[in-house]
Amino acid sequence: MRDRLGSVRDRPTGDWRKLVLTAGFLAVAIGTISAWQTPATGYEVSVYAGTPRVFWVGAAVGLLSAALVTLASCRDRNAGVAVGLGLLTTITIGALPVIRSFRFYGRSDSLTHLGWATEIMTGRMRFGDLFYPAGHSITALLTDSMGVPIERGMILFAALCFALYTIFIPLTAKALFEDRRLTVIAAFSGTMVLPINQISNGLYFHTYSMAMLLFPVFLYALVKHLTSAPTARSAFDRIGSWNLVLAILGITLVVTHPQLALNIVILLGTLVVLHVAFRNREKLVVSDLRPVYGVFVLLLLVWLVWVLQFDKVFNVGERVLVSTYEAIIGTTDPGESVETQVQSARAVEATLLELFVKLFLVPATYSVLALLAVLLQLRIPFTDGTHRDAKAAHNGRSVITYFGYAGLVLGPFFLAHFMGPVSHLFFRHYGFAMVFVTILGAVMIHHLASWLSTSGWRTMAKPVAIGILVVALALSLSTIFASPFIYNASHHVTDQHFNGFETAIEHSSDDIQWSGIRRGPGREFDALAPGVGMYTRPAVSTGASTYGDQDLDQLLSGEFEEVRYLPVSEIDRDREVIAYRELRYSTESFESIGTRSGVHHIQDNGGFDLYYVTPRNPETGQEISGT
Repeated sequence: MRDRLGSVRDRPTGDWRKLVLTAGFLAVAIGTISAWQTPATGYEVSVYAGTPRVFWVGAAVGLLSAALVTLASCRDRNAGVAVGLGLLTTITIGALPVIRSFRFYGRSDSLTHLGWATEIMTGRMRFGDLFYPAGHSITALLTDSMGVPIERGMILFAALCFALYTIFIPLTAKALFEDRRLTVIAAFSGTMVLPINQISNGLYFHTYSMAMLLFPVFLYALVKHLTSAPTARSAFDRIGSWNLVLAILGITLVVTHPQLALNIVILLGTLVVLHVAFRNREKLVVSDLRPVYGVFVLLLLVWLVWVLQFDKVFNVGERVLVSTYEAIIGTTDPGESVETQVQSARAVEATLLELFVKLFLVPATYSVLALLAVLLQLRIPFTDGTHRDAKAAHNGRSVITYFGYAGLVLGPFFLAHFMGPVSHLFFRHYGFAMVFVTILGAVMIHHLASWLSTSGWRTMAKPVAIGILVVALALSLSTIFASPFIYNASHHVTDQHFNGFETAIEHSSDDIQWSGIRRGPGREFDALAPGVGMYTRPAVSTGASTYGDQDLDQLLSGEFEEVRYLPVSEIDRDREVIAYRELRYSTESFESIGTRSGVHHIQDNGGFDLYYVTPRNPETGQEISGT
């Protein structure tokens, strides 16, 4: 009778949670349809501003609905549906370039990767020609099987990697402790997308970023293997099915990006050393974890065989070693490239505090929580067996202990990349580390939530948690795409930009030098010039860019010996004027380009202009004959 009465009493709570979930799913569906029906028609300097408000309202309702339902209870089916709603909403936000039919999303490296993917698809480039061919090959497969353009295949692959990241963060936490509350906390932690920092990675086709977003899949398999129970029924059982999964995933990551794969090799090597050191210490909980000897040796050999084919690995390694040495002896300053970006931000009146709050406040908070989680676990596993409780719990604590010691090894390796001109590479490793920080931070939040649930602060805890979650999600999700909010421009590439460059390249003279706004069109040549190949773009496509109003004025004044092409797209104008606050180029400079003598406007498609600039006599201003 009591159970029946309890069930009736609880029904209203379940009913309101179902209504909230229904409202959340409807809001996300309506918002997504609105975004789908509002494709980008021109360059959007901010994905956030360009996307309809209906979508953002729907996403906000979806995330808030998921949070309210799980805070009410995280131990029933409704909580699982709420987690699914939160993950779906986050994936939808990350997939906006796909949903809104962007022609392409990704500048600089991404454009070069687009050209390589095209070369692989047409057979002009082989799998082994690239240092990191996995993403390009999968993109070619997606493109061929789905019948979509190669550009769309690339942003689809980026969205797929992001979806896997979002899903496997909570799955990894669940594999650690088999605790529903922790899984829910990890799911919401994953929605903050802490690894994305817009300094050296982003949600576009960038091979390190893709490997980083795929890493939680490997981490999940690693946790499942470490905590699995060995059997002696057959050779396959002794090896372990998760060991084989690790090998496959590890090899995939080696050819997705060897730099991230090296981090994995170092991680596994650290676990091997720890297991060897503690395998005969029966009273230590960590001795119960399965070893990773075989997969470590396999991935180390595969990594060496793969990277030693390429000169690039020696060049980067040398730069890291030289930069570290020079920083130690004081001949160079650590964080050179970072300091350059800081100075640029200050020039547009951005403060360090503002940038820290927008980009690093939430990751820094999670980093502190992750450190506390490791310190807490270090105190528990390295004691006698009287502290053991449930099998899953002590295995999870042991894995966290492993990760803590791995951090002591990986940390100095990451810091070495902060030295000198290679400091931009540090933020790649920062993104890798944030995968661990997200999960370990969630573990510490779970500890705090467990303590608060038995303290006098229980009544206030839930509304405070909602408030903190709203602020953290707002800060985190507002930076997963580059925008003027963080003094940057969207990586959106439009039809007008691509079509304009395609036409210009096709009809241009092979021996006329190209200039550009901030950079030349070398990346566009990589992406659009068929058969150019790897690192063989025409010399005329680079090396003569303008870097500000003064350089642009000199170019337009004809202060050179030969004619030049000057492409100017809508992307250039909005990037310099809106995102960079006219730091190098003013609105007046762009408006004056077509009015200058000797500057001929030879192509215009509404979002791309091409100018033919002739050299002129500095005294008379007349065009020099023969040009």
